[in-house]
Amino acid sequence: MTQINEPQTKKSSCSYCGDAPVNHTLYFIDSILSTTVDVYIKKIAKRIPVSNIIKKFADKIPAFLFELSGFFKLVKFSPDIDKAKTFRSRIIWEEAKRRGIKMEQVIVYGKPIDHYRAFINGKKIYFDSIPLRPEFLDMKKSWDDKVVLKEEFSKYNIPIPKYFSLPFRQDTDENIENVFSKLQKPIIVKPRTGSRGRHTTTNINSLEQLREGIKIARKICSQLVVEEHLTGSVCRATIVDGVLAGFYKAETPTIVGDGKKTIRELIEEKNNFRHKRIEQINISPELRDHISRSGFIIDDVLPDQFLLSLTHRIGRLFGGTTKEMLDELHPSFIPILEKAFNVTGLAVAGFDAIIPDPTRPADSQRWGIIECNTLPFIDLHYYALEGKPKNIAGMIWDMWD
Repeated sequence: MTQINEPQTKKSSCSYCGDAPVNHTLYFIDSILSTTVDVYIKKIAKRIPVSNIIKKFADKIPAFLFELSGFFKLVKFSPDIDKAKTFRSRIIWEEAKRRGIKMEQVIVYGKPIDHYRAFINGKKIYFDSIPLRPEFLDMKKSWDDKVVLKEEFSKYNIPIPKYFSLPFRQDTDENIENVFSKLQKPIIVKPRTGSRGRHTTTNINSLEQLREGIKIARKICSQLVVEEHLTGSVCRATIVDGVLAGFYKAETPTIVGDGKKTIRELIEEKNNFRHKRIEQINISPELRDHISRSGFIIDDVLPDQFLLSLTHRIGRLFGGTTKEMLDELHPSFIPILEKAFNVTGLAVAGFDAIIPDPTRPADSQRWGIIECNTLPFIDLHYYALEGKPKNIAGMIWDMWD
């Protein structure tokens, strides 16, 4: 598959947001709603006999609003694929065109948004980036919530790291010390909701580092999760309609010391000789904080043969490597991942897992699923540095047959 208009990193005023900058205040407010209000709504809906009727009515509201707005010329519908908001959506759109499915993007006041409509089987459907059948849109639980996911997976003996929830205004010194004492080091602190590694701090080995990580994460999320830092590659398993569709492995950018060059010099050297599809490593405040937790500053000489990870961010957009390796995955992982998928009841899911070696048996190593993405970035499997892309978008459209 040819690499056309590959995704690039976005510039951000906040290095802790990485390539996915968000408004901190709005994101914080949204985190309160998603971890409290949304949970109560789901509980109430279960007790209401007419909830299915209400749900069917609610499902039709977005389409009605888009149609009404279109009638009054408040929104437009564009057939221009080059305006696709995300590469995930573009891949879906490209597959739609190959199948003769007409697809258009919603344009609000001249601004393209990540909502679309498609004409399929005589029907007009509206969707957010990935076209899912209406019966799959109702999630029984908030699977993007890292605590909810781990609570459920622990019931089914699905591998997860040991963790603790850290609710808002409960990060007292006593509580932080209690959590720190009960977890194997190093540990990680991250927002309970959200993705893309925003405001996540890894490789924490001291109480001071944990407190600082909490401050960073708390800027965008009211509720946090603290968990053991599993060692290994960050992997994404994407499952469509019960079938493992892709398995992607990504590595963090790492340098190797020679006892002569400083960390800064080794980064410059790595940038100068990187693969043309790998983005250069930027020396950001987040990078400086990351290496400080390993006991170094940017101008230290790195000891000979010492391997130093430069960030928790993974993949070629941050100076690391990526590989699509579904065909190499040890078969013992497949039933475990399928079991995790069945627990969620989703139609499409992306599970992030930390695995030392995906080619070895699952029971021979310590690994775990760390989060679920209900709207997974399937483009990760298409733009990997190595490996053969899988037609995941095709599998998604197949669900409409």
